Amino acid sequence: MKTNSSISTSKKAALSLICQLSVAVFAELLLGAFVSEGNAAGILPRIVRAGSIFGTLFVLHQFAHAALPGYRNKNVRGVVWVHVLLLFSIALTATTKVLAFGLMSYGEATKVWPGLTEGTLEFAFPSTTAVLIIQSIFGLQTGMVISLLNSIVLSQYAPTPTLSILILLSTALVGCLSFMRVRSRSAYLKAALNIALVAMPFAVASAVISPISTPMDAVIRIVGCLVGGCLSAFMAVGATPIVEYLGQYASDMRLIEMATLDHPLLKELSVQAPGTWNHSMVMGMMVESAADAIKANPVVCRVGAYFHDIGKSKKPLYFVENQTPGENRHDKLSPSMSALIIRSHVKDGVELAKKHKLPALIEDMIPQHHGTSVIEYFFDKARKEIEEQGGDPDTVDVSLYSYPGPKPQTREAGLLMLADGIEAAARTLQDPTSDRIQGMVQKMINKVFASGQLNECELTLRDLHLIAKCFTRVLTGIYHQRIQYSEPAEKIADSGEENEGENQDERSSPHKKPKPEEDLKRLGLE
Repeated sequence: MKTNSSISTSKKAALSLICQLSVAVFAELLLGAFVSEGNAAGILPRIVRAGSIFGTLFVLHQFAHAALPGYRNKNVRGVVWVHVLLLFSIALTATTKVLAFGLMSYGEATKVWPGLTEGTLEFAFPSTTAVLIIQSIFGLQTGMVISLLNSIVLSQYAPTPTLSILILLSTALVGCLSFMRVRSRSAYLKAALNIALVAMPFAVASAVISPISTPMDAVIRIVGCLVGGCLSAFMAVGATPIVEYLGQYASDMRLIEMATLDHPLLKELSVQAPGTWNHSMVMGMMVESAADAIKANPVVCRVGAYFHDIGKSKKPLYFVENQTPGENRHDKLSPSMSALIIRSHVKDGVELAKKHKLPALIEDMIPQHHGTSVIEYFFDKARKEIEEQGGDPDTVDVSLYSYPGPKPQTREAGLLMLADGIEAAARTLQDPTSDRIQGMVQKMINKVFASGQLNECELTLRDLHLIAKCFTRVLTGIYHQRIQYSEPAEKIADSGEENEGENQDERSSPHKKPKPEEDLKRLGLE
């Protein structure tokens, strides 16, 4: 019997095959008519050309799928969108070819730019638009693979295929590399200039390989490089938000917009659950620093940290960071009911994410940051109650005290899981010296690693070492020791009244502030 994962893999493989065949046929139908040299326009050559393109796409896809995790980890929707954007690139090329022939005819008729060739105007084509969109949404590895596929397909229908594939591949790869860290709109301008600079030497080389008819022909080729780069970047700026909205994806630019704290969910969290909001902000600093160190995506980590606990805004007073001293609603509940309420913040968070149409990447982090871990405090409490009643503590159903999962699937989600427990544990340290924080961080990381929660993400031991160093540095800066002033912040009449007040508080309130040792036990550190 096949498992769900094997069925999903088979479905993706079959869908990829259909998409690759569609790209090859679509390219031949739209661009094949522009090839008219020799017998290349006949029926049989067109079938052979389409078959060779399909075979090339299939082979390169198989190798990329086996070797590159960033290309392999796309879901079914991602596979479809990548090939849709390839089809868009083909359609855009066909449209620009028609416009190029129109401009050539106009130039000949009016004698404005006589003698222009198709190869001259192709330097002004926005051929890297689809690649830039894919890079900004799916990442570098997918962008570079699609750069190669896009270049192979389009070059087959160019006047000079050998030179065209070099131009297309070089400009596409440079565009991808320019988009590795998109933090502002100016990144698109930088990509446009880089694409133009790389294309210009090819424009000069093309003039030598195929002699130009007029000086205007050479000038238009060089200027066309700048036009092509700018058109590619500007069209990518306009099209990327559309793809993000339709596919529920998030580029770094969209995530940066979400990280401004103006989002309604974050505003509601800051009002309804200020303790959780503060916890999320500190986590954002921790994961962003660690992500930079291990070469993960710091923007995804920071925004994921901001939104990972949005479900707590529905029942904020059931979570310790939002409770006032002496108040604990769980004291009146059974351990199983308390665990149910604690677990429900994951479900509530996913529902809020869907309602507000958060990107799928951020929505997935809400359940993954807890994985399938056990809510140990209430699980141990239930075992003790059964034992006190003379029963067998092993009869307690651990599934009632476990989060539904799944375990973290990405490095960013794994970082979020580690930061969540470590930040909470840091608040319980009575004397937060650098050594104490370092020991606590290492102990928590070892505990999560030993529990197997990181088995399905790609964090290495080296990554965990760097993460520990970054977390320690950030937490030490936040919870550093302060100077003891000679005069206390609150004046007390005398020690006798102070002691009397403390004793009166203990008698009048059934709830005492938990000791640091109890907090450590709650978090599983003791």
